[in-house]
Amino acid sequence: MKPFMDDDFLLDSETAIQLFSFAKDLPIVDYHCHLSAKEIYDDKQFSSIGSLWLDHDHYKWRVMRAHGVSENFVTGEASPYEKFYAFAGSLPYAIGNPVYHWSMLELQRYFDIYEPLSEANAQKVWTLANSIIAERAYSPRSMIELSKVTMLCTTEDPCADLSYHALLKNEFVSCSVLPAFRPDRFLAIQKAEPYSVALEELGNLTGANICTYGHLKEALEKRIDFFDKSGCIASDHDINLLVFDPISDSLMTAIMQKSLTGASLTFKEVHQYRSTLLLYLAQSYAKRDWAMEMHIGCNRDQNMKMVRSVGEACGYDSVGDYSIACDLGLFFNALEEEGKLPKTILFSLNPKDNWVLAALANTYQSSEVASKMQLGAAWWMQDHKYGMEQQLLALANTGVLGHFIGMLTDSRSFLSYPRHEYFRRILCNFIGQYVEKGEYPNDIEVLKVLVEDICYKNVVVYFQKRRGVGLLDS
Repeated sequence: MKPFMDDDFLLDSETAIQLFSFAKDLPIVDYHCHLSAKEIYDDKQFSSIGSLWLDHDHYKWRVMRAHGVSENFVTGEASPYEKFYAFAGSLPYAIGNPVYHWSMLELQRYFDIYEPLSEANAQKVWTLANSIIAERAYSPRSMIELSKVTMLCTTEDPCADLSYHALLKNEFVSCSVLPAFRPDRFLAIQKAEPYSVALEELGNLTGANICTYGHLKEALEKRIDFFDKSGCIASDHDINLLVFDPISDSLMTAIMQKSLTGASLTFKEVHQYRSTLLLYLAQSYAKRDWAMEMHIGCNRDQNMKMVRSVGEACGYDSVGDYSIACDLGLFFNALEEEGKLPKTILFSLNPKDNWVLAALANTYQSSEVASKMQLGAAWWMQDHKYGMEQQLLALANTGVLGHFIGMLTDSRSFLSYPRHEYFRRILCNFIGQYVEKGEYPNDIEVLKVLVEDICYKNVVVYFQKRRGVGLLDS
């Protein structure tokens, strides 16, 4: 029997252990996260492991709810210790859930606590962790530096002023904190009131009265330019379903005006608008050498009673089950025909889509950059051990695994970086299996390069714009 989460955790062979020795101390590029630039700039020291661990982490919230914990101890008014105690009581039941492994890695790496957390030792762990937080002055910046993060991209609305990113550029030199452009509000025309508010905010910001599609494109272009000058290297899109049906500018204006009157749009009109605007945005990204991230297949806000109670992005989304291959292919083809297909990363929330997206990506590779079209890391409800192995399997069998850009956190928590270690262990074990079975040469120098590239160097090269962003030292 193997010891519980020891140095060789998830590493099933001597080859895997050796490969992980190359990966474990590499820096991290977190190219997609939901951290707050303001919180990083303010750099307020954390008061307790309760707030540090549970204030923003909906992964942990879902575990607590599934254990039957009252919402008062999840997102409610209970004290930080009460919430921590409730989580500690829930965690031993989460066998097989990545939250169990992540939580234990977080305790090990940041607090030197190797004892499995439970209700029985919650008070002891609380006291010890809080003393370490105070002693080591844990804060957002110190956690980022301790985790060896050299760059992170925060998702930002087009109307964000990015003032904290500008301040951090001069004051937090150990890590580049860059904005990622997320225009979801402007694509969600089916949500009439939020859409009209978004247009009003954008108009006020750019000095435009946005009542036509031409006005919208001009205003968004100004914000894309602003983001570009602020160091942006990526966009981000929530694509639950793409129906590709592009239309003329005049028809786009007609749909916009219909929405602004409060009239209901048809399914066809919604998707005509979304696919046409997305086509324009992708062309704009290609012009600036941004990567386009497409997070595909999420069913948002499934439990509306709880969404109304505690808000969006609080753990009430689920996996979608859409047909994506044909329309996504038409979308990419339209861009490729014009020579305006940007670097693209395709994330799948539904595991059935891994092979579809991997195969589709490979039909649009080019010499511009190795594996320009990426099958993104196992995302959200796939970022467990099995999901990561399945994503790696699909990519290795259909593409070039050696050019994969690796892991991201997709997190709101400053303690989430052990997820990269979790991924790196799974990756090294995955590659080690090929070697152990005689399916890949046992050439340690070649294997070392593969591991270092996937864990760090590939992502740096991929996101370096043609003018460069200076992330790679050599």
